[in-house]
Amino acid sequence: MKEKLRISFIIPFTFRTGGIAVVLEYWRQLRSMGHEVNIFYPLIPYTEYWDSTILWKILLLQLRRLQFNIRKFVRSISYFSEKIPVKPVPVINNFFIPDSDIVIATAWPTAYDVAKLSPKKGRKYYFVQDYEIWGKNIKETEDSYRLPLNILTISPWLTDLMKSKFNRHDVKEIQNGIRLDKFYPQTAKSFDCASILLMSHSLPTKGSKDAIDALSIVKQRYPQLKINMFGMDNQPDAPFQFEYHRNPQYEKLLSLYQNATIFIFPSRREGWGLTPIEAMSCKCAVIATNVGCIPVINNGKNLILAQTENPTSIAEGVITLLNDKNFAEKTAHEGWVSVQGLDWTKQAHKLEEYLFYNLSKKA
Repeated sequence: MKEKLRISFIIPFTFRTGGIAVVLEYWRQLRSMGHEVNIFYPLIPYTEYWDSTILWKILLLQLRRLQFNIRKFVRSISYFSEKIPVKPVPVINNFFIPDSDIVIATAWPTAYDVAKLSPKKGRKYYFVQDYEIWGKNIKETEDSYRLPLNILTISPWLTDLMKSKFNRHDVKEIQNGIRLDKFYPQTAKSFDCASILLMSHSLPTKGSKDAIDALSIVKQRYPQLKINMFGMDNQPDAPFQFEYHRNPQYEKLLSLYQNATIFIFPSRREGWGLTPIEAMSCKCAVIATNVGCIPVINNGKNLILAQTENPTSIAEGVITLLNDKNFAEKTAHEGWVSVQGLDWTKQAHKLEEYLFYNLSKKA
């Protein structure tokens, strides 16, 4: 009988992000394999996420977030139709984290806490899902990649970065998957009436402004074009009309994908990028910059490449698809075919195999 692992994931907060979603999926997969998996987060929030150098502002934000965490005392995170349990603890240290076989940091502030844990808390890993230098703590972020933790990455560019910049030649890369039972096309999708979908994000690295500038160009030629956006932030400004869906529930998000014919992925830098694969699985024709997962999944016919930080290039891709309905439909079909093999269960088995292999070696 296969040995059961005790695995602790350490997440920095309970907000719904792509990185948190990946952890929740691994919880599902590893639990289904018979392992004991727990997800912990600190009630006392990390000050590293407050983008301010003024002490009183940091303390005020810290107090507000602490009050929110204690009042809400989140014990689960919604993930599709499931509630994935999470365990709040005051801080991440030896007193509150149980002994286990594996303990995994999932963001750079958590890496420092995991590095300080006793070996009894498990073999230590750092799940690097992006190059997290968007805040004010760039040095601390980069130093976290040098901590004595086993490095896990999700994409070739992150693997190369860990090796070339941080001299980490012990990296294991396990790419993300897709829930094909949750993202799928309508029985029949019509490309006769085009519509655009994109995710809006406040981080400049996500390229949302580039996509909005591109659509401003497209709208001059196609003023009646329907545009939808979704995201976790407030509605962005744009010089054209569009529908915005803030923090949509799964059913609404699926409907947005299923009813869109074109999806724009304009990111300037991305760890992986779940949205273009979700869009492909719903038979959207995807226009994407060559970042994150795109170099991995691009086969030359399943998407249109656009240049990063280049609204004109993105606009040209959109116009190409709008001008040729048959080409758009073919691109969407090729995208759908290409993501069918990206099974989360297969990726989770790779992680399980790697964890067992590492445990079999001398610590």
